[in-house]
Amino acid sequence: ADVSRAVLSKQVHETTVRLCTSADAGKGLERERDYTADALITNEPNLPLTVFSADCGVILLYDPVCNAVGAVHAGWRGCAAGILEKTVQAMTESFGSRPEDLLAAIGPCIGSCCFETDSDVADAMIAALEKEIAAPYLERRGPKWHVDLAGLNRLWLLRAGLTPDHIDVAALCTACHPEWFWSHRKMGSARGLQAAMISLPKEAHI
Repeated sequence: ADVSRAVLSKQVHETTVRLCTSADAGKGLERERDYTADALITNEPNLPLTVFSADCGVILLYDPVCNAVGAVHAGWRGCAAGILEKTVQAMTESFGSRPEDLLAAIGPCIGSCCFETDSDVADAMIAALEKEIAAPYLERRGPKWHVDLAGLNRLWLLRAGLTPDHIDVAALCTACHPEWFWSHRKMGSARGLQAAMISLPKEAHI
């Protein structure tokens, strides 16, 4: 893929899914982004979709049947708001994708070992998913909660219709491994970003 044609997300922790075309090539890299979007989808070749994180979840989606891809930034706000389910629905509506055909990769994010929060995160997950569904991914330790963000993002993919064997989870905590990853929780503003990219090869477009 031609990296100069990359389309960069403009992340605001919301659930906008942008259908990207060749008219978006280079936006965020060589041209201004005239949108905000935490999720990008396309069925056009040589259009690398790019999302970023420094503890949040990044999820890449591939439909090998309809030749389509998606890239999603899913921090806890986007996760609770159902951004992954909305992205799968957008791929279904735009490309005819069937959820059971989609392949998903959940990249490294902050793990439950380090994702210690107040009750607002747990409350949001419980409100979105119901208590008994969210409970396995939330652990109360005194006044604080520990949250399994990767597990919750995987749960949303399953709810959207993906099959368990089509979801790969990188079981790596960004906060535990400063030698490999940037972590906002551990480094604050003195850090960079991880980027996750996915693109269809030129010959994939029919």
